[in-house]
Amino acid sequence: MLILDTGIREELKIVEKDLAEYLRAEGNASQVGDILRDVSLSGGKRLRPQLLLLAAQFGPFYKEKKERLCSLAALIEMVHAASLIHDDIVDDSPMRRGRPSIQSKYGKDRAVYAGDLVLSRIVKELFKGGFYQVGGLFGQAVEEMCIGELGQMQCLFDAETTVEQYIKNIDGKTAALCRLACAAGALESGAAQETAAQLILFGECFGRMFQIRDDLLDFVSDASSEGKLVRTDFREGILTLPVLYAVKTEAGGKPIRALLEKALRGQFSDADSEELVRLVRESGGIQDAKRELGRYAASANEALQGLPPCRARDILAGLVARMIQE
Repeated sequence: MLILDTGIREELKIVEKDLAEYLRAEGNASQVGDILRDVSLSGGKRLRPQLLLLAAQFGPFYKEKKERLCSLAALIEMVHAASLIHDDIVDDSPMRRGRPSIQSKYGKDRAVYAGDLVLSRIVKELFKGGFYQVGGLFGQAVEEMCIGELGQMQCLFDAETTVEQYIKNIDGKTAALCRLACAAGALESGAAQETAAQLILFGECFGRMFQIRDDLLDFVSDASSEGKLVRTDFREGILTLPVLYAVKTEAGGKPIRALLEKALRGQFSDADSEELVRLVRESGGIQDAKRELGRYAASANEALQGLPPCRARDILAGLVARMIQE
């Protein structure tokens, strides 16, 4: 599991406090309070808030705007939380981070409104806090996330999906929030325009890395270590990067397409899952995906080299290195 030691523990305590405040029931029915409490306690690595706070350290107003930056970090985590609620509804996922998902615990109907409620709180707090400069960026990121998900749906069970289409989809699904975190942190702290541009580029590369790494983990991890069901993407018709590379090969193409047909008919078994792993490994799909991961790591490090040297830059570089090693 990717864990950060970014030296901003005090700031993250403020983020948690803000999250609890933003997700209060405000006198609503008890079940609304229960749902919001579950959202606030859902945990996670708080990766995106940490990216925002690290990016903010490149601006001259980090210390004087620390409270506002922590509020922004909490709001970006709420965007992530709302997206996970909706993802679990679409995927019918019973678990999220080792706990029952909102949709499995309260039902799909309530989960839909819970995700929408979290999004409405974000809009309210952005206006209430006067975050006019970055508020539009939040809206743009949510739009990109929706477009990425719709693009992925369009590619379901399609063995002709290209790597370029895959990257375009994950730019919305995953990279958009990482890009937003870096942009919001840089802009709110008053970072120079060129510095902000390099941080935004880093966020985009990092987001792509994060999704590719997640795709790779799906072939080497288990549910107990990652807190989720594994190797379910293929069963649902989602061709992740290792599979996309493998299905283009002579050795993997025909048998993987046959497994995809079984998945489309709802006949994909645990034995088929293990066969998929074997085919992807032997066809070089994992190695090709790792090379793509390395390519974005190089681009991320290049973006970092364009930033002023400081502890935050070193921490971000260490994070990139860890993502490749794990």
